[in-house]
Amino acid sequence: MALRLWPSDFERKEQFTKEEKALLRSATQNLGEGHFVVGTDFLGLSSDLVKMGFYIAPKKGLLSFSIYTESINIDNIERYEKYVTMIESMIHQRLLDSKSLIVRDGDRKYLKFPYRHMIIFANERTGVLSAKDDRTRRLEAYAYAQFLYPLAKRKLVAKVINTDFANGCRIPYDPTFKSISDLESRAIFERLAPEYSVVIHEKENIQIEQTVKIHSDEDFRITGKEAEYKTFFLDEYQVGLVNDMGRGHRVLLANPGAGKSVILLSKAFKYASLFKESKVLLTCFNSNLADSYLFKKSCANFGQNRNLYIMTLHKLVKRLFEDCLHKHCDSNIATPEEIQECLDKVRSGEIKMRFKAIFIDEVQIFEPIYLELCYALLEKSEDATFLMAGDLNQTVRAQSRRGDAPWKKINGVNLDFTGRVKYIEKNYRNSKQIGDYLNRMLHYMNDQMERMNMISLKEFAYDSFESGDHEGVALKIQTGINRTQIQSAVLSAIKEIVNKYKVGYSEIAVLFPYKENKTLNYHFMYWLTSAMDKEDIPYSLITPSIDGTPTKVKYSQTNGVVVSTIDSSLGLDFKAVIVSGLYPYNFIFRDRGQRFDITSWQQISNMHEDNQEKVQVQIRKLYTACSRAREILYVVSDLKQGSPLENIIVEAER
Repeated sequence: MALRLWPSDFERKEQFTKEEKALLRSATQNLGEGHFVVGTDFLGLSSDLVKMGFYIAPKKGLLSFSIYTESINIDNIERYEKYVTMIESMIHQRLLDSKSLIVRDGDRKYLKFPYRHMIIFANERTGVLSAKDDRTRRLEAYAYAQFLYPLAKRKLVAKVINTDFANGCRIPYDPTFKSISDLESRAIFERLAPEYSVVIHEKENIQIEQTVKIHSDEDFRITGKEAEYKTFFLDEYQVGLVNDMGRGHRVLLANPGAGKSVILLSKAFKYASLFKESKVLLTCFNSNLADSYLFKKSCANFGQNRNLYIMTLHKLVKRLFEDCLHKHCDSNIATPEEIQECLDKVRSGEIKMRFKAIFIDEVQIFEPIYLELCYALLEKSEDATFLMAGDLNQTVRAQSRRGDAPWKKINGVNLDFTGRVKYIEKNYRNSKQIGDYLNRMLHYMNDQMERMNMISLKEFAYDSFESGDHEGVALKIQTGINRTQIQSAVLSAIKEIVNKYKVGYSEIAVLFPYKENKTLNYHFMYWLTSAMDKEDIPYSLITPSIDGTPTKVKYSQTNGVVVSTIDSSLGLDFKAVIVSGLYPYNFIFRDRGQRFDITSWQQISNMHEDNQEKVQVQIRKLYTACSRAREILYVVSDLKQGSPLENIIVEAER
């Protein structure tokens, strides 16, 4: 394992202190392998005077450290000792909840590797520790002077980062320890540097290993609650974006799987840690996406951070009404009148809550008034940040036509986005096979819409898409299925994915446009769930039931096949996705159940703008649904053969 610095481009990041940068430079010169991290805040205890980080040395263990800029005061030896003991105890307990990081001795659990915490006195002269009395010997057990004084001699004492972690280690660990694996390193990052890891809602299949007898008085029992979710490292480009603490307003546009939601959550973690006295808001439109954020926050042990607010736009309005105005919204979905009242109260100063940083995900769904409210909640300070992220190819509701991106129409706010729109093209989610399919779909549908003057490819980089580089499992396109047999076809697809590719039910999602369409006598969700009940296939609804019965569950609490509308799946991803229930996309619907057949691209070009917009939304929803799949994608279509939307499915396969 070669050495990786977190972040590697630290020289250009102004939020890192000179001491942190000196440590990273010294690590580059003195270390050959592992992960060396500064600027993280794993216990919420970092401050302007004390910075924290850690070093994973694969063959030696884990070292966490606090960087003190104050001088050593030998009279504070008791305080230093208590501080180190506290840090080690808190980190130790956090690491013990991981199946990946522990071994067992009977019903007790222990770390696999040595772990210790140290204080680095970053600017201390060497003479302080030269006197070898009892106090300095005690101090040297866990604290080192880093010789950065004078600053021209920025060299890290080799023993600080090349120390024998086991020598003096106060935490019991597996004596057969050999090395820390990549999986174990990712588990450490999930708990100590959540801003640099991606956690997905799938557990690793890990058995806690038995070890030799460990002689220890500590009594940490295996509870059965230990877990390990699949975790991935951010790459250096993503880490750079997370640490880009640019001020002001900006827009981040990205294709599905580019990691924009991950980056927003990581930036929210970072800002909440840096600005502990200020509030940070991460908001979105989809409740399932908000729940996935909260799930990842809970995995990161970031739950005690009270200045980080994660909620949907509607929950934000409800929170402002209840906490600030001591009123209640009529329902969980804020009305336009309630949003306007909330905005008026913010502007008048009656609602005083303000945020240092506001991150908006899936901005393409937001109406301008939603953005207007969020912007009004931003602190009026030079270091305040307003970041909107989205994908214009995933518009799932009708928007105004060309040139009217929602962030361009915030009433009374003239934001200059020159040089502030960033595109992310890389795909981290989809396999190469699925990514190539999506790429062909994207180009075909956007070319058709531009030809009909529905969009302008010159205005935004709609086709900014790169395929992933990891191998997939399967891509299967089935068209021409009779609408009355669609549930049987989906059931067969589920069984095939489970049996042929050894995928668990909980790793599969079935996504569809509508729960039902009474005009067409088309009741897809009822048909599907009834068939799954009959076959005893477990499933969870993350979209409301048809009859209003309380069967919907939070995304983080799903068990079995996820059954969801496309809208409810926005921002989520799954190992295997079946896209189906597409028959209603043969039509567009007007008030009172009026419907119009979509027969050809030429017919679409002759439609009224409002109807063209409805067709565009359906096209983009189809693309959105397919983009949720990481490794396996099945499209099971009962669209009319030769229809424009079926053309997209078929042409993309070629």
